[in-house]
Amino acid sequence: MTRNISPETRAAIQRLLRKRAELAGAIDRMTLSAWAEEHFELDADSSHKVGAWVCWSFQVGLMDWMSDDRVERVNIKKSKRVGYTKILTALICYYVEHLRRKVALWQPTDDDRDSYVRTELEPVLDLVDAVSASRRKGGALDTLKLKQFIGAVLHLLGGKAARAYRRITVALAILDEWSAFDQSIEGQGDPGSLAFGRLEGAPFPKFVGGSTPGTRGACHVTLACEQSHVDMRYHIVCPHCGVEHPLLTGIAPDGTRTKAGLQWQPGKPETVVHICPHCLEPITQSQYLVGGEPMQGTWVCIRTGIRYLGAGRWTDAAGDEIRPPRIVGAQIWSAYSPQRTWSSIAEDHERAASAAEAGDNSLMITLVNETYGEAWEVIGQRRDEHALERQANKHRLSIVPVGALVLTAGIDVQQDRIEIGVWGWARGLESWVIDHHIIEGNPSVDEDLWTNAALYLQRRYRQAWHGGTLGIESISIDSGYATHAVYNFVRQHAGILNIRAIKGDDDVKMPVKGPAKAVEVNWRGQRWPNGVKLWHIGTQAAEDLLHGQLGVEKPGPGYLHYAEGLPTEWYAQLTGKTRVPVRSNRGVVDRWIRMRKRVEVRDCRRYAHHAAECMGLSGYTAEHWRQLEERVQPPQDLFSEPIVIAVEDDASLIPTAAPVVPAAPAVPMPARLNPGRAAGRIQPRPFGG
Repeated sequence: MTRNISPETRAAIQRLLRKRAELAGAIDRMTLSAWAEEHFELDADSSHKVGAWVCWSFQVGLMDWMSDDRVERVNIKKSKRVGYTKILTALICYYVEHLRRKVALWQPTDDDRDSYVRTELEPVLDLVDAVSASRRKGGALDTLKLKQFIGAVLHLLGGKAARAYRRITVALAILDEWSAFDQSIEGQGDPGSLAFGRLEGAPFPKFVGGSTPGTRGACHVTLACEQSHVDMRYHIVCPHCGVEHPLLTGIAPDGTRTKAGLQWQPGKPETVVHICPHCLEPITQSQYLVGGEPMQGTWVCIRTGIRYLGAGRWTDAAGDEIRPPRIVGAQIWSAYSPQRTWSSIAEDHERAASAAEAGDNSLMITLVNETYGEAWEVIGQRRDEHALERQANKHRLSIVPVGALVLTAGIDVQQDRIEIGVWGWARGLESWVIDHHIIEGNPSVDEDLWTNAALYLQRRYRQAWHGGTLGIESISIDSGYATHAVYNFVRQHAGILNIRAIKGDDDVKMPVKGPAKAVEVNWRGQRWPNGVKLWHIGTQAAEDLLHGQLGVEKPGPGYLHYAEGLPTEWYAQLTGKTRVPVRSNRGVVDRWIRMRKRVEVRDCRRYAHHAAECMGLSGYTAEHWRQLEERVQPPQDLFSEPIVIAVEDDASLIPTAAPVVPAAPAVPMPARLNPGRAAGRIQPRPFGG
C-alpha cells in the first residue's frame, strides 16, 4: 500500500515521525563516543587491550558522525589497526540498546559474516551489561543471521546474493569491508545502493560504509569518499611551527618520496620521523603520542576547508558555524594508531619496495591498501593520452578530411548537458574525429536542449576533398540518464534522423551491436507502448576494440586520426579507462573501469562506433568501399582545381529551422529557433568544465 503514496505524502509522514521522535527525547541523547566510554568494553579474545573502551582522539569524530541523525551517510576509507571494527561493534550496541532501532550489517560473504559474529560480536553482546540486559537470547530467532533485543533487531548478512538485500527495513545499514564486495550484486546494482535502499521510510536513515581500499576505479569506498559532500582528514598541530596538518605517507602518487611526511634514512627504519609540510621540521612518534595516546587534533575537509569541532559542531572555512554535511567521507591510516610504530611502517615499505624492484608488487599493494589506507593505482591496459596527443597526421576540426567517407555520431547524456561526438569512417574502421560538441541544459526538463540537438545533428560538414558536404548518417544515444526524455527524443525524430536509443550491457559475451527490444515511452503523462526500440551495446567488447584501435600506430585499418586544436582534456577523457581484475559473482574477472571522473569523450566514441556497426560498416566488402569512395570522394583529374576551405563560422552549416515532426501535445516544438539564441546555446563548452 505504501508503494502507491506520493513523494510529498511520504515526506510528510517522515517529518511527522521525526517530530514525534524529537518530542519523545530521541534527539537529546548521548553521542556514540560518550556512550561507548560509559558502556562499551573490549574482550580478551579479539582485543589487545581488555576492559573499558577509551576513545583515541581521531576516533571521536568518526563515532560522532555515525550517531548524528543529521548526517545521513558516513564513508570511511581506512587502514588496519585504527580500531574501525571495534567502532562498528560499538555502533551496533549503541543502536540496539540506546536508540532501540533496527540494524543490518553486511559482510562480503557468509563466511566473513560468520567469522565476525563469532569472534567480534557475540563476546561483546554478553560482555556489555547494557546490551545483554536487553537481549532476547536463545530460541529460533537467535542465530548467526539474526539477533533480537527489546525494541530492536539486528540482521547479519553476507553480501554476495541479491536476496540478502530484500525484505528487511532498518534504520542503520552497515557495509563492512565494503571494497571486498562484488562490483555488482547479481546484476541488481552495487552493494552500497542496495543496502541504502533498505533505509526507505526510516525517520533518521543512516548508512555507514567502511573498508580498507582496493583497486582505484573499482574501489567502492574510494569512489564513495570522492563523491561525499566533505572528504575529511585528521589534522594535528606541529609542535615546532604551530600550524596544523594531516599525517602524510611521504609517498607521491607516482611512487616517489616527497619532502614532507614519513621520512627515514635508507636502510635505517628506526630513524623515521614525520616532516612537517610547513616548516619541514621533524616530528617523532613520541611527540605525536602524548602519554601513549594520539595528540588532539581536528577533522578538516581537504576540498572545502569545512571543520568538525566536536560535540556535533561544524564550521566552514571562514569559521562560521554550519549544519553538518549530509554525506561525510573520511580517511584514516596506520600512522595515527598508537598500536602501530612508525618504524614498522618504514620496515614494511623498504621490504615492499625491494620486492617491487624485483618485479613483485604484491607487498606494495598490501602496504598501500592496508597500511596507507589508499587505493592501489593499477596501470593496467591503458593508453597514454600524451602519446596520442603527439601523434601526427592531424586535420582541422569540423572539416571532413580526405579518406573519411561516412559520418556517425554518439551522444552521451549527463545531468546538465549532452555531449555529441562525430566520427568519420573508412575501410577497416579507420576513423577520424570530426567534432565534439557540448549543449548545456537539463535533459529531463529543457526542451530547447533537445531542439538544439536535433538542429545540430542535421548539420553538414565541409569536405576537404572537393568542398562538398557530408551529413551524419547514423546516431546512437545513451539512455542511462533521463531515460524517457531520451526515448521521447528518439521517438519524435526517428523519421528525420537515423537515431536509436542504446543501453550498455556489461556481459563479456555481448557484441558491440547487441539485440534490440521495443520499450514503452512514458513522457509527461503520455504513454506510447512499444514506442521505441532499445538497443544493447556490449560495453566490454566495445572497450576492448577501442583499446586495440588506440594502439594502432600507422594509418590504415583501425587507426584513429586526431584533429588539431583538441585540448589535452579531450585525450585524457579518451584514455580515461583501464582494464583491471575486479570481483564479481563469477569470481575475479577483467573489467574496464574509469580512472577519472570525466570520460564522456570515450563514451561518445563507443556510441559512434555502435552507430557505425548498425550501418553494417564493419561488414562492408572491398566493392562496397570502392563504390562509396567513387560516390563521396571521386578521383580528381588534371583539370581539377585545388580546394581551399575558408575559415568560416561552422554554425552556417547548421539548420536554423526546427525539424518538421509529427505534432506531440506533451512536448510542443517551436516552429523556428531564434538564430541568435541558438548560436549562444550551442557553443562548445571547455572540456572538463
